[in-house]
Amino acid sequence: MKKTIFKLLLVFLLLVIYIYLLAWQSIPDELVVFEGETISMRTIFGIEINSNEKTIETSSNNNEAIASESGKKTLQVSLFDKLLTKDVEVDVLPKTTVIPVGNIAGVKLYTSGVLVVGMSQIEGIDNKMYKPYENSGIEEGDRITKINETNITSTEELVECVNKSNGNNIKITYIHEEESKECSIEPVQTSQDEYKLGLWVRDSAAGVGTVTFYEPSTKTFGALRTWNNRY
Repeated sequence: MKKTIFKLLLVFLLLVIYIYLLAWQSIPDELVVFEGETISMRTIFGIEINSNEKTIETSSNNNEAIASESGKKTLQVSLFDKLLTKDVEVDVLPKTTVIPVGNIAGVKLYTSGVLVVGMSQIEGIDNKMYKPYENSGIEEGDRITKINETNITSTEELVECVNKSNGNNIKITYIHEEESKECSIEPVQTSQDEYKLGLWVRDSAAGVGTVTFYEPSTKTFGALRTWNNRY
């Protein structure tokens, strides 16, 4: 009888620990809210929200908080006050009024240089597969601005410079995370007079979308769009 009771107590204790672990793990590390918005977390007995910030007011039951000022804030979540603690970073955004629009709009974007939007293996004139860009350091999202000191402003100019190389190493200047870098790539011959780098690039993007809202104070807008890309 004692063994049965002990087993039941052990199972109950493990179940309680499991429930608290789930509740603890469900608390996010970061939150984004607007000024005056209630920060509410699903808590159970013993889990409390506290804050040393003067601009954050916690509720009497310690499971809600309200931030009255925008900026980066920190909430402390504790289990039975001091058993466990966890910081929750809260990004409080200022209240913003936007104007719904719903109008159709055409948009065209231009890049400085040509934008790398993809990479792929290419088949050489010898029927072998190559990755000329491999180990060059170029990544998707980078912008190619020069080839052998020649400024590149369009995909046509890039293709022309690569073909003129006749398969010799070319020096590429590109922008990676706002930093100018250089590398060398040896183009691969794919036909009698065509050479490629294995990079998919574009110099502009155009599309039609719907302007969903307009924010008067900053003169910014949001839109849903579909791009027609040129590579």
